[in-house]
Amino acid sequence: MDLVYIRLIAYALSMLAGMIPAAWAGWASYDAVAGTVTVSIEGLAAAAGAGLAMSVGIFKRWGR
Repeated sequence: MDLVYIRLIAYALSMLAGMIPAAWAGWASYDAVAGTVTVSIEGLAAAAGAGLAMSVGIFKRWGR
């Protein structure tokens, strides 16, 4: 697999990984019965911040 595809997958998964702290803090929840995900503003900010931090780390590691 080309390095570009690995980076794209890592960028896409970084936002999902950013939801882990938000879920632990109670800012995101999943209702299995209704099949909905509820995310508060704090949860969205935590996910975006963690995703951005991971993206910066990926960019720092592999550049361009």
